[in-house]
Formats: sequence, structure tokens, C-alpha cells
Amino acid sequence: MYNNKKKKIMKKSKITVPSGIRFMSEWKDFIIPDYPCIMDKKIPGCGFTEYCLTNSENVILCSPRKLLLRNKEKQHPGEVLYVNNSLDQDETTDKDLEKFNRSSGIVPTKLTDITPEATQQEIIENLKNLINTYSLNRSISGFPVKIIVTYDSFRIVKETLGDRMKNFRVVIDEFQSIFTDSRFKSDTELSFMYHLQDLQKVCYVSATPMIN
Repeated sequence: MYNNKKKKIMKKSKITVPSGIRFMSEWKDFIIPDYPCIMDKKIPGCGFTEYCLTNSENVILCSPRKLLLRNKEKQHPGEVLYVNNSLDQDETTDKDLEKFNRSSGIVPTKLTDITPEATQQEIIENLKNLINTYSLNRSISGFPVKIIVTYDSFRIVKETLGDRMKNFRVVIDEFQSIFTDSRFKSDTELSFMYHLQDLQKVCYVSATPMIN
């Protein structure tokens, strides 16, 4: 992990996984630090994102790909809330990222370019109502709140929760995509980082981190 809370130079610390542990969910004494950190899961590779969706914490799991979020939603029906924003970047970006023609300068069409502003606002308000209803029901029932969302739409979740964000841990899965995707949607990635910068309980996770 890399702690960059007070010093400009990041500190690297090693966490030794106890013998016999195959998955993070089996490690009952594991605690994620309450400061911004980078976690390299390349070596353990033992279900960290699954652990975050099944532990006792309120968690917002951010992923760069809708397909990954849909898979998580199917794995945990009725337990996690997928904030599925139809205004996110066109899904052809998700499906065919490696074939994107960098030389052509053609960027996949965003729905926000063709959707009336009034309709956009209605979509966002519906998502906010969904987040509030789900969060309230989970809290009343005594269950942790588990929200999954794309980088693009994290701001909607943050705006909806407001002061309640202090009760959540934000997990950024596959965070190296912040850098790779900035080739064609830099504004989106910068906006995402802007909305993260005032949060303390943030964990950047990747099996292929771009530490340097």
C-alpha cells in the first residue's frame, strides 16, 4: 500500500497474508486503512473486490467498465445497487477499447451530446431517488450499503449522499484505467479525480497498477 496523506513521497508497506487464507473474505482481522492508499492485488489476487461487497462496511465500488458492474450485480442480486446511468460514455468504448482508432481522432458518441437537457436531469433525479431509497432500506434493515458505479457517474452518488459520504469507503477498481482512458475522455477522468480529492477513505486497487 502507498500512504500519501502527509508526505509527498509515497511509503510502501507490505501486508503479510496469514497462512491458509485463499480469499480476502476469510481474513477476518484484515482492515483497510482509513487514508488514501494504493493496493496492488497482483500478488495475492484473492477476491478483494468481492470482499469489499460482502464485508460489514458501507462501500462504493467504482469500476471503469459497465460489463464488470453488471457481473457484480448478477452475483449479488438484491444486495448491491448498480447505479446504471444511461448517459455514461457509449458502451462501444467498453466493448472495443483496444480497437479504438487513436490516429483517426474519432471519439465514440456520448449520449449527453444527443439527449435533451431536461431528459438528462430527469435521468439523474431518478438515479438519486434510487440511491436514497436503497440506502435507507438497507440501513433500516441493518445491512451495509453496497453501491457500484462507473467512474463517470460517481459524482451522482457523491452528490446524493452528501454528508453521509463520511460513512462510506470508496474503492476504485482497476484504477490504471484512469490513465489509459484519459486518451479519449480526459474530462471524465479529471472530473472523477476532482470528486475524490476531498475524501479520506479511498482505496485504489489494481492487479496491474501503474505505480511509477
